Order: sequence, then structure tokens, then C-alpha cells
Amino acid sequence: MWRLILFLNLCLISLVSLAASPSVRTMPMPVGDHQTIWLACGQTYSGELKLIQASQVTIRTAGTCGKATLTPAIPVSGWSRDPQQPHIWVAAFPSRPLQYQLDDVFITEAHHPNHEDRWLKGKRVSPLQLNTDLPNHDLSNATIVSRANEWLIQNRAIAAYQAGDLILQPGDDDGFGLPMETEFYLEGKRWMLDSPGEWAWQNGLLSVWPADGKSPEGRAWATVGTRAIDVRGSRDVAIIGVRIVGAVIGIDGSGSENLHIRDTDIFNSGEEALVLGSGAQVQRINVRGSRQHGLRADQDAKDILISDSRFVDIGMLGMPRRSKGAIVFESAQAVVVERNYISSAAYLGIRVFRNARVSDNMIERACLRLTDCGGIYTFARDRQRLNTVIERNQIKHLTGRSAYGIYLDDFANGVRVEGNQIENNGGGIELHNGFDNDIVSNRFINNRHEQILFNETAPFASIAGNRIHNNIFISTKDAPVYRLWSRHGGTHVRRFADFNGNDYTNPPHPFAEVAGMGMLDISAWRTRIADTRDSSLPVFARPPKLKR
Repeated sequence: MWRLILFLNLCLISLVSLAASPSVRTMPMPVGDHQTIWLACGQTYSGELKLIQASQVTIRTAGTCGKATLTPAIPVSGWSRDPQQPHIWVAAFPSRPLQYQLDDVFITEAHHPNHEDRWLKGKRVSPLQLNTDLPNHDLSNATIVSRANEWLIQNRAIAAYQAGDLILQPGDDDGFGLPMETEFYLEGKRWMLDSPGEWAWQNGLLSVWPADGKSPEGRAWATVGTRAIDVRGSRDVAIIGVRIVGAVIGIDGSGSENLHIRDTDIFNSGEEALVLGSGAQVQRINVRGSRQHGLRADQDAKDILISDSRFVDIGMLGMPRRSKGAIVFESAQAVVVERNYISSAAYLGIRVFRNARVSDNMIERACLRLTDCGGIYTFARDRQRLNTVIERNQIKHLTGRSAYGIYLDDFANGVRVEGNQIENNGGGIELHNGFDNDIVSNRFINNRHEQILFNETAPFASIAGNRIHNNIFISTKDAPVYRLWSRHGGTHVRRFADFNGNDYTNPPHPFAEVAGMGMLDISAWRTRIADTRDSSLPVFARPPKLKR
């Protein structure tokens, strides 16, 4: 009964309190084409700025007192303590928020188990049924988040929990069903709210356990809209010098042309910070925190520039979810990604496709939650030439056995990898069925399991014609410089690459693992694979230190 009384009282309070406070303005109405929207400096605007199919519109901050802030979140007031759990605060709220934050801090939705490194296990009974033992049967309309693969996390709504079986609602699984032994966690029920820094919504009540123990009054925000700025289908829109917080998608430029974004901050994105169309230019932006992805583009987009920007904690907000990476161009072509800094990404650092250039970026601490991963990644399943250049990047401290500084996947060919420094990663470079690539003048330093892996898994001879020239390999560990693996044994390994002019500092023993030959020391490698050091070659300089 007390919960019903509390709920009714809070509903009366919230009729007034959900309106924007005097310090928060509603989002400005769209203006006509060929106009500028001026936002007051230091001011927060709540709602969604809709500029769908707009043309030649500019959005920018007026004044010098700080960037204007845009958010689809709304302030939540009328908080009171839960009588039975005084450390938890409650407020009436009409529907489940998309996300929640206190001040500028993202708060995780309540989940079970309580730690990101602890996952439950269940046995698949059917495509929509998982047998498992759980402490509470109240799971209808909760969410199950499960590992479908080492590089893929998926989520699905739960219909019910009956007789030890989770019954899932139908949904899109990208062709990956539940594994026979499924790892998963649960979220979205009030009983899961058991730690500071979590929230839950159920039966019209929003509950939160503030980590600082203080009331959420005056600093609580619930995201109810999806986008902060919606410029889908627009042409020649410019977004300059603003701050975006708490959006599921910060700026949605799907289908846009010539979208320009400069000197803008995008924090705490529920899904991704940016979606781009053709001709986009993104310069000097600061993306911090997302639940899933950082920046991506339409599948058919082309002619895009991403430069001089920072991407930090991408895919790292809250519990693990699916992430495609920090800067992701799955099939967009003719992109340039240069002089960016990426740190702490759940999955890939930079992904590009055809006619791309990736230059002078620094990537550190990627692949933190998903593996089979790369700091810089490309692939060519159509086996057509990529004509892509990866040059002068620094890639270091990637996590996991299958985390490679540069990953040339799925028949990648026509890629030039030059002048990069690849240091202290799971592996240096992987060529998975790759051919006709140039790997020249790079520095490989102490990559933990091998410096270069050739991985031939295709049902036919696929790896051939690669050139491994004039690289420097520095080893202080026992990991081999090379691994040449093939499902066909040693039949094709001599076709994998031409090795010439490489400098091996402190070569390990064993030096290389070669299919059909086993472990080789450096002498046997040079005898059987014919790689020699040309002493007249210059010692290549370390790539320049990049600004962070």
C-alpha cells in the first residue's frame, strides 16, 4: 500500500517537475533553409533539434561563456527516499527512460550479476529458450544480454521465466542464435538495483541509488528522445562549437550530404555519437563515452574526412554491449582518417574499406571487451583490391590474445601498411587469407604472441604475394616474430610473402612457427624462407609522437 500512496503523490509532483526548469530551455524550433541557429552560450537545451532534409543551415553557439548544450534528456524532479530502502531515491516517471545520468555522469541500469566480469551461464533448449537457475522469477519484459560470439554481444527481451527456462521474445539476431552454452547477464528490473551507481524503472517509478548518497534533486536527467540533432537527408548543414550530452544518437546524419561538424563535444551516447552520409567532414570533435559505437557512416557513403579528434571510452559505458568500434566505415569508400586519438574502446579502433587512407592516428587500449579485434581493421570479402593506405599510426596496449595492432581480414589485398609503430599488443599484424599487401618500414615492439600472423583458413590457397620489407622487429619476450599457419599444412607457405631487408633486434628463440616445418630459429628461417638483413639499409625512425 505504501508504494501505491508514494506513487500517487509523486505523480502529482511530477506533473510540474518534469517541465524544464528556468535554467533549461526547450530545443529551438527549426528555422528555414539558408539560416543560422544561434544557441546561447552556457545554456542547456532539452529535446530534439529536428532538421530533417534541411539545406544550408548552421548551428553554433553565440557568446564566449561556454558551449551551448543540447540533450534529448529531460530533468527529473520530485525525488524522495524509499521508506524501506533509504539509500534509494524514487520519482514518478511515465515510461522507462532510454538512459539516465546524474549531473554529467552516466548511470548504469540495474543488472544481475553485479559485475561486468561475471556472466551467468545457461543451456540452450530451443532458439528462444534457455535453461538456467535464477534467484528471482520477476523477469517479464526484462532484457537478456548474451555473448553470441567472441566479437558479438546481443540483447533480447524476455517474455517469461518458467520452470527454470528463460523464454525469449522473437527478435533480430544477425544470424547468430543462442550458443549451446550461453553466457549472459540480465537487466531492467527493480530487484536488480543492489549497488550504488545504478537505476531501474518499473511500474511508473524511477529508482536510483546515487553513488554519493545525495538526493538526485536538481541534477537528474532521463533520456526520452533518441537524437540530440536530427539532420537525416540534409544538405550542407554545419554544426560548430556545441556540446551534446545524453543522446542515444548524438548527431544523426543518415542520408545527408556535406555535413560539417567542428569543435563539438559529444558525451555519454546510448548507441553512437555520430552517423554520417557522403561528403561529411568531422574536425576537432571530442567524443567521450558511448554504450556501443563511436562514429559510423551509411553503407553507400563516400568522400568523408575525420581529423584531429578524440574518441575515449567508446563502448565502455555501463555493462558490455555490442560495439562496432570507435571510427567505423564498414563499406563507405574514399575516407580519410587522420591525426585522431582513440583510447579505451570496447572493440575496433578504426575500421575502413576501399580507397581509404588512415594516417598519423594514435590508438591505445582497444579490444577491451570483445576480441578477434584490431586497432586498425579492413577486409575484402569480395576479393577486389582495396587500394587502402595505413601509415604512420601508433597502436599499442590492445587487450586480449586475438587483438592485433593492424588486422587485414577476409582476403584483404592491395593494402599498403607503412611507417607504423605497433607495440605491446596481443599480436602485431594478422593477415587472414590476405594477399598482395605491402608491409614496409614499420616498427614492431614486444607484441605478446607474435609480431606477424599469416592465417590461411580458406578452402583454397589464398595467402600469396605479400611483401614484408624493411621492418624493424624488437623483441624482449619469447614470442615468435612470425607464425605462418595454413589449413593446408606446409604446402603453400612459401607463397605467403617475400621477406627482405628486415631488421631483427634480439631475435627470439624460437624465431618463427611455420606450418609443415615447426619451430625455426633465425638461422633455419633464413635458410628455408630466405629472409636476409641488408646492412646498408637505414634504421627507420620511430614515428613522430602524436598529440593526445
